Amino acid sequence: MYIETKRLIIRDFKENDVNVLYRIKTDEQVLKFAPDFLEVDLDPADTINHINRFNQLENDGDIDTWRCYAIEHKQTREVMGCLCFCKEDMLFEYELGWMMIGDYTMNGYASEAAEAFAEWFCEKHGVDYLIAVMDVDNSASFRSAEKAGFKLFEKRTVYDYSYNRYGDDYYYLRRYYSRCALADKFYGDSPYEGRSVKVGEQ
Repeated sequence: MYIETKRLIIRDFKENDVNVLYRIKTDEQVLKFAPDFLEVDLDPADTINHINRFNQLENDGDIDTWRCYAIEHKQTREVMGCLCFCKEDMLFEYELGWMMIGDYTMNGYASEAAEAFAEWFCEKHGVDYLIAVMDVDNSASFRSAEKAGFKLFEKRTVYDYSYNRYGDDYYYLRRYYSRCALADKFYGDSPYEGRSVKVGEQ
């Protein structure tokens, strides 16, 4: 996968990105809101296994299984963070997220990458929208989502049936493809009758 924007390149991770992927994993902000990113106790030497798995998924044409893509600066060629993507196994919707190294935040890189990827993926695979979810305390990620064109659908509370208790609240957002054919782009405030293409029109 390869996408270019004005300032960025969004691409597959390479074997020589091992150290920077581990740096993303151990960034203070990432550990705060996504401590289980990659693995809770990831050994630096095992980071290469994740990169190899991501690339195998790409080679297999798998668009559902969780993987990451590098966010690289065009001029400096530094990898500043990553996009995380999968078909969410409970909601059955395609979910996009991002993890940025703290030194590169507050520059709009995450939102620029997310917007470009969302448009590319929806066009390539005929998907109406992507979703993003985040902890309600993660205000920086929420701002990035809004700048990338995501719109708040609702605030949700998770109920953990394993422990019979409520978990942390999170925001659920949607970003519709810019050329989506739906007459009403549903955000909980208008009827939604399914995909853009109706049966018989394919």
